[in-house]
Amino acid sequence: MIENSRRADGLSSSVKLGLRRAKYSSAVLILPVDLGQLRARDLRRLFTRWRLARRRLVATRVGHAGGAPLILPKHLYPPALQIADDTGLRGFVRNLPSSELLLINLPHALLDIDTPQDLTQARRRFTAPN
Repeated sequence: MIENSRRADGLSSSVKLGLRRAKYSSAVLILPVDLGQLRARDLRRLFTRWRLARRRLVATRVGHAGGAPLILPKHLYPPALQIADDTGLRGFVRNLPSSELLLINLPHALLDIDTPQDLTQARRRFTAPN
């Protein structure tokens, strides 16, 4: 665990810090902490798919694009380190050729809690009677 002292520089600063620290790893899991419904089985599915395609970035399908959680293989670290601002890897993933990218459906990863309204909505979902 590392603290990003430059977090005010945007999401990309956290991604770049993590990539620099993981320079000897074969891949990096990018996992935001605000995915309110994510399950362990979702992560197992992500890992399984990456193991079958280790040279590809394996990402959660978000519409027609890819998002986190995702697994970024080492050979893509250098271009990923060029990201800037608060969009993280979104644009990077969107611009990858299909030969470098594998999108998978992880419906539980789609509840992203970024605003007070998102948190209120998530709380309603988790406390609503079934």
